[in-house]
Amino acid sequence: MRKTLLQLFFILGVSFIISCEKEEELFPPVSNAEKNILLLPDGGNLVVQALEISNTVKTFDILKIHRNTINAGELNKVQVVKIAKSNSILSDFSGAAVRELTRDYWQSHPDNPFDGQFWTVTFQPGENTKFLKLNIKPTDIVSLGRIGFGFQIAEAPDAQISATLNQVAVEISAKNQWDGIYKVYGNFFHPANTDLTGDFGTPTSGGELECALVTSGATSVIRDYGAPVGESVLVWNHTSNVFTYFSGVMPRFSINASNSVNVSPAPGTIAFDPAPFNCNYNPSSKTFTLNYAWTSTGGQRIITEYLVYVRPR
Repeated sequence: MRKTLLQLFFILGVSFIISCEKEEELFPPVSNAEKNILLLPDGGNLVVQALEISNTVKTFDILKIHRNTINAGELNKVQVVKIAKSNSILSDFSGAAVRELTRDYWQSHPDNPFDGQFWTVTFQPGENTKFLKLNIKPTDIVSLGRIGFGFQIAEAPDAQISATLNQVAVEISAKNQWDGIYKVYGNFFHPANTDLTGDFGTPTSGGELECALVTSGATSVIRDYGAPVGESVLVWNHTSNVFTYFSGVMPRFSINASNSVNVSPAPGTIAFDPAPFNCNYNPSSKTFTLNYAWTSTGGQRIITEYLVYVRPR
């Protein structure tokens, strides 16, 4: 009997030890290897920053940087981050459609010093979002086409850099309040070609017609139908049922404080006649009413156009 009891105690003891060892495996010690994570919220994309048009140098928030902290103590620490400039990122994310904005057109901001390769961004205690700031004169960049920057988080001492949200391409454009995509319709008179005389841009005369108004200055825009028409005047041929355009007639528009509009030709194209010239912009309906004319072989061509805002460009 005694031997049996001893054996029982031994078995129970071993079972208890094994049980304890298994419980320790189920609850391993808490790791202290966790770190704050630095990321770009728009990472992995091409994003567009539209700068408010201005004739003076202004400071703009170009890039948003975020830090996810693991506790309140970490949030109350200073965090320094290095942001690298990368043309390859800009090219990859834009399909090479966007070019780098060269150093001639921007200046670093004192909050984010630039050493030629890296910007330094510093999170102060309590901050979880920061912006990389640049000083830019928007009117200097309106004629540069598609320009921007490629950014990458390069260094974040004592923190972890996000594996998926560490790169972004930012396209920069300067846009005034009239910039956008517009629906176009109107009426045209041609003294020598009746096929072109009549309405256009309606369901029975070409269908919906759109153009872009592209910022060219603080209060001016250029119309663009895209290739091959570009800035040219576009009308409907009522006999052959196709759109046609006048390649030598390219109107540009400037908007006055009274919302009257001046129409002028692009340099080197056919000049416009002084009358009719009662053009205006209605800010409530976001509609341009444009009446202008030009004279060529056979007499005066007269056009009335309505441009109604549809969406951002």
